[in-house]
Amino acid sequence: MLMAISFLRPYFLLLLPFAIGVILFGAKKLSKMQRARRRLIVVLRNIIVIFLVLALSAPNILWTANTTSTVFLVDASDSTLASRTKIEEFIRNSMQYKPAKDKVGVVAFGDNALIENFIAKNSAFSKIETKPNGTYTNIENSITAALALMPDSSKKRIVLITDGEENEGKASKLVPSLLEQGVDLKVYKIDKVVGNEVAIDSVSVPQKLNVGEEFGVVINITSTVSTSAKISLLSGKEKTAEERVQINKGSNRFVFKDTAKEGGFKSYKVVIEPDADTELKNNEASAFTNIKDKPRILVIEDAKGEAEELIKMLKASGMDYNKIEAAAAPRNLEELTAYKSIITCNVSAENLNEGFLNALDSYVKDFGGGFIATGGENSFALGGYFKTTLEKVLPVNMDMKGKKEIPEMAMLLIIDKSGSMMDGSGGITKLDIAKEAAVRTLESLRPKDQIGVLTFDDTLYWVVKMKKAEDRDKIKDDIGTIRPGGGTSILPALDEGYEALKKSSAKIKHIILLTDGQAERDGYNDLIDKIKKDNITVSTVAVGGDADKVLLENLAKNASGRFYSTSDISSIPKIFAKETFMAAKAYLNNREFTPVIAGNHSIISGVAEGGLPPLLGYIGASPKDSAKVILKSDEDDPILTVWQYGLGKTAAWNSDINGKWSANYVGWDKNMKLWQNMINYTVENYESENAAIEVNTEGSKGVINFTDKNSKEEVDTRAVVVTPSLQNMEIKLYPTAPGKYSGSFDIKEPGIYMVKGRQLKGEETLNAVTTGLALQYSPEYRIASEKSSLDNLVKEAGGSYISSASEAFKGSPKHIPGKIDLTPYLLALALILFVLDIALRRLNIPLHKLQRFMEGISDKLTSLRRYKRKKSKIKIDKKQLRSEVQENIEINSEKVEKKKELKPKVKSSEEKPDEEKEESVLDTSALLKKKQNRNK
Repeated sequence: MLMAISFLRPYFLLLLPFAIGVILFGAKKLSKMQRARRRLIVVLRNIIVIFLVLALSAPNILWTANTTSTVFLVDASDSTLASRTKIEEFIRNSMQYKPAKDKVGVVAFGDNALIENFIAKNSAFSKIETKPNGTYTNIENSITAALALMPDSSKKRIVLITDGEENEGKASKLVPSLLEQGVDLKVYKIDKVVGNEVAIDSVSVPQKLNVGEEFGVVINITSTVSTSAKISLLSGKEKTAEERVQINKGSNRFVFKDTAKEGGFKSYKVVIEPDADTELKNNEASAFTNIKDKPRILVIEDAKGEAEELIKMLKASGMDYNKIEAAAAPRNLEELTAYKSIITCNVSAENLNEGFLNALDSYVKDFGGGFIATGGENSFALGGYFKTTLEKVLPVNMDMKGKKEIPEMAMLLIIDKSGSMMDGSGGITKLDIAKEAAVRTLESLRPKDQIGVLTFDDTLYWVVKMKKAEDRDKIKDDIGTIRPGGGTSILPALDEGYEALKKSSAKIKHIILLTDGQAERDGYNDLIDKIKKDNITVSTVAVGGDADKVLLENLAKNASGRFYSTSDISSIPKIFAKETFMAAKAYLNNREFTPVIAGNHSIISGVAEGGLPPLLGYIGASPKDSAKVILKSDEDDPILTVWQYGLGKTAAWNSDINGKWSANYVGWDKNMKLWQNMINYTVENYESENAAIEVNTEGSKGVINFTDKNSKEEVDTRAVVVTPSLQNMEIKLYPTAPGKYSGSFDIKEPGIYMVKGRQLKGEETLNAVTTGLALQYSPEYRIASEKSSLDNLVKEAGGSYISSASEAFKGSPKHIPGKIDLTPYLLALALILFVLDIALRRLNIPLHKLQRFMEGISDKLTSLRRYKRKKSKIKIDKKQLRSEVQENIEINSEKVEKKKELKPKVKSSEEKPDEEKEESVLDTSALLKKKQNRNK
């Protein structure tokens, strides 16, 4: 790499002499300072001026790279899967032609880009190991990753291996960057392999329809083969049509006829099953429509006859309704939006499916649906609404709060774990359900309440000793350790439970005993007397036909509790949850009272003027902070409460509607008016004609455009998106022009996306509109792809197509000089020196001490250098001395040998002449003299 320095504005260098002269001239003003200080300041100022002038001249360090970095960009999307082996072989063969000094790396890409091999001289590649998201092809992302990977100090080359089916991003946007960095772009084009393939191109239906209107569902299909196929049309989950058709090679068009039977947001899905096909992902496509209709009411009842009185009023009012059992409740948001309001009549949460409960929140809050819950012994707290979506959307809390808050409770669960509890169905045992019921009880308790779990067979075991219900995770884990075994013995367990519970300081103490078998029938009387004396209540649950129902019923009756008998083990958790609230004796109110009007509201307009009839009972609850209580009991418990939840409105009627508690209302002449007002309150339509919304796709993004037709001022605008899997996303929409807002969201699954846009001013909803997005499968799986943009990319970036591995490293990329701008560094140094200049002038820095300190450091450094040199020299002298000693020994040895040859032999060393002895002694005095001379 060759380096040089250049100046963009070299003419500024002419200022140097003038600037230095000014500094020297100004030094006269420093005459009052010490000479050393003045001299230092002048030097600093000259350096500062030099740095500033250099910064003005814009110096740069330039270099020219003499090595090349090459990145192979490998298209690993699903459209190239059939060519994967060919691609890998091409890369391996190309590596053989790499110049020795060059570096190479490999990046695999689909929708995202992943590094296979970092850039290195010896980069070993065998096959594609990473797994990018192959549902899209994003060449733009891959090139961006390659540019970031390549070092600036080398020339750059990209070898792009792809079929050119770019369906995400836009690679042409990077052409300026490729040209600026002098990237040599080479493209190895892979032909897309398409076998016998049938794909749905599109499904279309009218955007808006009216109930009763007939319309066509238009299906466009492309095929590479002539074959027969079955086409099915589904509306929601219902199959509305099915037909066997002949598919011709090329384009095909089919039309199904359907009728808009009911209002609301409706989705349609077409599924094709060809006889000859290879890719299944392109065999489905969706569409949606919005069917206008007068408001429809959905009535849900648990037991037959619960909704009878309500149905009579709906019929008399001419309202359109549909009555179903709880088990048949809608299972997704699309089915719910067919109704403007939903009314549950004494319905238990246990009997509503998970789909209904999961979709209810978004139905009310985001799509403006209405919801009314009516009371009864299977509703509200006693119906398991606590901590469910039902409680979330309703205007009342299930637990009692405020002045009627339930005092501390102690709940003991005594559970049979004998061998017979292993019976069950579908792999789920009675013991499994009992453990689930124990967990449900725990969730119904407050942290300040106490819980205990005692199990028994022919002996007893404490699973959870009486303790506060605080560490819920630990208690759940302990409950999960219950294992079956042994016979059935109730009395010892009940006695043990009583002894533990009577020590509790809780005001309410309750036992739930569950068993499915027979046990001792005698010896309970004394124990029950003690239980009653200590104000402990006992409820019992008989599971299955083998349980001793007589014994269990007597125990519950004598201990002021309730007896339950069930063969449906799935109802056990509901029983336990209900018992938890029933034990408090404050939720179920069977007494006569006259509702008190707590506040004026449109619901009681024209109803309460002449007074209200008395009610005979209700389910206790507590109003939420922002809710409005319209009617309350004589003890201030809410009877009729309403609130707005998001875009929707909900109401809680804590008495019943079937006549048990509301007998005085059944024949009341204003009862129908009361319920008409209540229903009308929840079905108010927030759909605005003053706003419009549309959703389009851009790659893997959904783009929402909201238009406010009237207001030009900026308003808080948001959209709620419900995905095909019923996940909710709230998207903030930002203004793009007066009255126009936009936002985007990720689209990761095909199907129908429901979108509700709304504008808010504080808590007030100004506009609300609904639309949808039908997302088909990724364009990666289309047969007839859009025109490839690869040719334009190659042309605009000055690239080239290659057809063999030997061409990958041919040619030399353009030399683009690299440079580093020195201006910021020079300015930083000038600033540091300027601060030092100020310090020298303003602060009384003792220069002599600083000088002595610096001189001391200099002396120590000098001494250290001398010591090192001397030490090094001594080592050298020792080596020379050893060498010379060895040389002298060898010379003397030769002399001795020669004398031995010339003189007669002697018998021993003692007989040698003195002269000869002296010569045989090593003479080192001469060597020492030499060493001293060298040191001098």
